[in-house]
Amino acid sequence: MVKVCIWMDVPSHYQSAFFNALDRRDDVDIKVCYVQGVSKARVAQGWSSRHTYQSYECCVAGLSLQERLASIPDWEEYIHIISSQISYEQVQFFCAHGATWCHWSEAPGFRLAELVSYRMRLFRLLKPLMLKSKYKDSLCLRRHALAVFGQGSMATQSFRTMGVPARKIFDLYYSPSPLIPMSPSEAVVQFAGRRNVFLNVGALCQRKGIDVLLRAFSKLDTEDWCLVLCGLDRAEGSYQALARRLGIAEQVLFLGAYPVEQIAEVYAAADVFILSSRFDGWGAVLNEAASLGLPLIGTDLCGASWHIIKEGVNGLRVKSESLSSLKKAMKFYVMDTEKISFHGKASKEIYFNEFTPERNALRLIEGLKASGGIIHEK
Repeated sequence: MVKVCIWMDVPSHYQSAFFNALDRRDDVDIKVCYVQGVSKARVAQGWSSRHTYQSYECCVAGLSLQERLASIPDWEEYIHIISSQISYEQVQFFCAHGATWCHWSEAPGFRLAELVSYRMRLFRLLKPLMLKSKYKDSLCLRRHALAVFGQGSMATQSFRTMGVPARKIFDLYYSPSPLIPMSPSEAVVQFAGRRNVFLNVGALCQRKGIDVLLRAFSKLDTEDWCLVLCGLDRAEGSYQALARRLGIAEQVLFLGAYPVEQIAEVYAAADVFILSSRFDGWGAVLNEAASLGLPLIGTDLCGASWHIIKEGVNGLRVKSESLSSLKKAMKFYVMDTEKISFHGKASKEIYFNEFTPERNALRLIEGLKASGGIIHEK
């Protein structure tokens, strides 16, 4: 029996199914501790304001480190998996007391991308230097972590660049549950009419590449397709203004934030899903779109694009911030709509073969075994 305690920043519907899958395993005793509750910003994006805590979950917001650990009387017996948002104080405490712990995070880079104002050519040049400068982090991971779990190859490659030995590094993804099919959104259906639908789900902001997506769509020169943007507007209407300037306002639906409980109906109304982000550590919307059988287009600086998208099988991977690359991928489906069905079917197969919560639970156990994780009996 492996006793695992996972420390997370906030409850997330993108992770709940994975934790439930771990809890269902006979060989795992799981606890999950959240150091914060769901933020107002997340609620504004469509997340539920309330999280139903399972028997293995607890919220330790506002508690000192000693109080956090006191909520787990036998905490010394657990393998602790710590997300990137948890404090160094906790890591240092575990190191000082000989506790077994692992790191788990997306690819580093959010802060750097913000600092260079999402100029991704500059980001690509500076990222290796940024990673090699993380000497303190690298030393801690090399000396003390049992294993380092990365959310996909973007993350694992970053850890190797930091100097973490390859033998310590393992994949562990975001793995939301498959969306339950729903009837297509009436708002999208009415807007689309007889047109095919490109869909993007995510906040309307610079990091998500909404400007690149709008410009690429405007270059397609087709009246047979429309574009639906589903997400919280963080740009105060500037993208609506851009759509008007580009002459595509009648072909773009700004749907706004959508409740996560109903998001499947938006996917159900689409034909092709696009993740146009300049940078995303993973991009769980690709999981969701694949689970409902949509072809996928994703940028090469989104972690999930390197795993859920199989080039030419269920979609296309494009260069981040590249107008011409994104336009070419979108044009592929405009010119050959028969591929939509074939690629959509492949997306669903890829999801259910490789990216279910159950498969991710097994992935964690395999990583712990390969790293020599200590197994404790109840």
